[in-house]
Amino acid sequence: MAREKDEGKRQAILAAAKRLFAEHGFHGAGIADLAGQVGLPVGSIYTYFDNKEALIRCVIEEGWDGFFTGLTKVLAEAPSAEARMALIVHRVLPGLFEDVDLISILLLEASRFVGIEAKLESLTGLVVGLVRDLAAERGVAMSFPDELARAALTLFFLGSLDTVRLSRVAGLGIPKESVIAFIRLSIENSFHVDLDPRLAGLPAGA
Repeated sequence: MAREKDEGKRQAILAAAKRLFAEHGFHGAGIADLAGQVGLPVGSIYTYFDNKEALIRCVIEEGWDGFFTGLTKVLAEAPSAEARMALIVHRVLPGLFEDVDLISILLLEASRFVGIEAKLESLTGLVVGLVRDLAAERGVAMSFPDELARAALTLFFLGSLDTVRLSRVAGLGIPKESVIAFIRLSIENSFHVDLDPRLAGLPAGA
């Protein structure tokens, strides 16, 4: 008879697995260590996940889906491209940058276990459209093709994530707030906008 699954236990396993994979990598994270952290027998882990590969794929997929679904939902609420960009800067990126464990796994492990290329393509396609909408709103000419824009955004996105990751694991001393401030200033200077926090539903000066 199959064991009954408990969603609370499943989420506890995923949370502990994310910490272990981020700290030790896929090969360094052991199922026995994971079981010890969540207080379950090793066999119970396999009630929820067939093997370690299935576990890390689930960590990546659910982490990315949470980020991307949240992003699209937030953007759908905004009345203008300027407001959508303010939401990214003041709400979406700070939330993502808080999850350094997920960032580490995305950068170091995701390409081996999931289709990260398709995920990045979906993300950059969405942002390229937003950038072009913002340029049209502000009357800023944009002459580069979508392919180049996607490449630039991928570089910008992955570079930002890696800076946040290295600041924690290697002590770079660059706080995530500085990374976000740089992104904000880059957008404001390029499109002559003021990404006021109030556009993102936050108090002024947040």
